[in-house]
Amino acid sequence: RWPWLARGVVVLEVLSGYWWMPLALRPLSFFGVRGVEVRGARYLSPSAVVVAMGLRPEASVFDNLRALERRLSGVGGVASVRVSRLLPATLRVEIAEVEPVALAAGPDALVPVARDGRPLPYDAVESPLDAPIVLVADKVLLEALRQVQATDLGLYADVAAARFSGGELVLDMTRGRLRLDVPVNPEIVRSVSAVRRTLAHH
Repeated sequence: RWPWLARGVVVLEVLSGYWWMPLALRPLSFFGVRGVEVRGARYLSPSAVVVAMGLRPEASVFDNLRALERRLSGVGGVASVRVSRLLPATLRVEIAEVEPVALAAGPDALVPVARDGRPLPYDAVESPLDAPIVLVADKVLLEALRQVQATDLGLYADVAAARFSGGELVLDMTRGRLRLDVPVNPEIVRSVSAVRRTLAHH
């Protein structure tokens, strides 16, 4: 009985140590944050991500990582985020960004927009975006473009501009023009793309 009881006490100490250990190590300068590694940022600049974390001068890798994740989740363009520790003094930030669907006219320049019409805080100059131009960020138009994007990225990349005309989605390509019924049928998109590839080889 006593050996089992002793083992149980040891297990409890280890488990409780899991919770108090970060609190005990947090004040040690050895674990102060000296670097942040940002992964997955294509449109957002890593420096902007670091600034959005709002790290204190005395920040420790044993600070509450979930709080940092919640802070970054509120940044425009961030779809999901995970923050982890790289001991002794680095934080790793892995983000997934909201994919831009088009470039729409903004107050001063073209603005990247998401499928729901939200403007995205991406710098189209610093991070060139291969996205079609639309005159208005219409949600139906953007959803139709997103369907093309999801079905055939190669075809989507060849779209220079998009608009509605006569109830159809009109895609101005780098060469030529395509008209698709709305809602967009993925099978039709794949068929059109296959024909284009065949013609390109002749």
